Amino acid sequence: MKLKKKTVMLATFTVGTLLLATTALADIASKSGYDELKDALKVTAQQSSETFDSFTLDYSLALKDNGKTLTSNNETSKFDRLKGASEGSSSGVSLMGEKYSSQTYSDKMTMIRVSDGDPTYYVTEFTKEREDRSFTNPFKEDRADDLEKIADAIVGSLKDHVIVTENPDGSKGLAGSLSELQIPSLVNAVASFQLKQEFNGIQTQMPHLTKDVFVKEVKGTAKVNKEGVMESILGSAVLSGKDEQGTAHDISIEVLVTMKDINSTTVTKPDLTGKKVVRNIAQYYSKSEISNPEKFVGKFKNDILIEKDGKFVKVGQRFIDITHMENKLVEGRYYEEYKPGFEEYATSTRDIEFSAQFEKDQRGNANFEYTTESGGKGQGNLYIDDFHGKVNFNLNNRNQSPRGGMMFDSNFTPDLD
Repeated sequence: MKLKKKTVMLATFTVGTLLLATTALADIASKSGYDELKDALKVTAQQSSETFDSFTLDYSLALKDNGKTLTSNNETSKFDRLKGASEGSSSGVSLMGEKYSSQTYSDKMTMIRVSDGDPTYYVTEFTKEREDRSFTNPFKEDRADDLEKIADAIVGSLKDHVIVTENPDGSKGLAGSLSELQIPSLVNAVASFQLKQEFNGIQTQMPHLTKDVFVKEVKGTAKVNKEGVMESILGSAVLSGKDEQGTAHDISIEVLVTMKDINSTTVTKPDLTGKKVVRNIAQYYSKSEISNPEKFVGKFKNDILIEKDGKFVKVGQRFIDITHMENKLVEGRYYEEYKPGFEEYATSTRDIEFSAQFEKDQRGNANFEYTTESGGKGQGNLYIDDFHGKVNFNLNNRNQSPRGGMMFDSNFTPDLD
């Protein structure tokens, strides 16, 4: 989505308010409308990520201040679950008044993006097939159960404010609204805090509300088909408040999401013939293992600095010499070399050897124990930064220099001299 960050934050909060408040529905067949809505959302997410062959999502957002449009966004996303492919188009106007549009495409081996502002097609090609992450089920995320419980608690007694209509074809319509007096004080308190924080000091068309901020009105409608899948949901909200000059503002936001062309959506890879193309070959990175661990065998270094007479002075260098590395084990030596005249800054850990096992499912992270030249014991941590080609090295029980004033840098870069 091409929305600016601040707009996304406001939209997220407002839609969240809608889901927590106006979708608290009347009882139907011993199950509340609120539960009917949650069931529809869960069924839709499950079917989209596991059952549907393909589908299309349309999204639109409009944000207004006293009736004047501040920002808008329209987006269409197409998904082909069988191929692990998706394509999208987005257009709108940002809070800065800038028009934008872009197109994207993604499959297991390729990502492509292009925008009207830059007609170049940027293509990323992967050396190994990626896991399909085009559409994932948010209800299977680690924190989903906790967030659902919080939503249930906030909704509380608001479950009687929306009407559920059951149609002859088995589909259902959900509709409801809340006025200012019906909206919980907790929601208003969060709205006031969020709005003040997100737009404080940001120079955009967005008014900076500083007092009397509250949720004035929230409305919502939704359509659920006979299979229990959410076909559309429309939400709107009005937030009222005053800026520093005392001017009153009604900020309205409207969001519409529709699902269509289930099992008949076609995802098409862009034809790059005759187009300006910039290609990038991306290396494959697994979740838990370092790619090509042998490339880290060798020396890494950083400078030893002290502060003297109000200036930084280089007194030597630190080295990590990795002698052996595989996906489960890394071995090597850490040592320090000092310039003539600065040997007195040497620490008791100036020369140690290490052998560390990588933690399971913690890519590149390893803990180890070490012994100093004088027989002292200690513990350390090593992290291999596969993305930036660096090593992070820390000694937890490290002794300071007897002279003091020395700074320890834990990031080591390859010694290619």
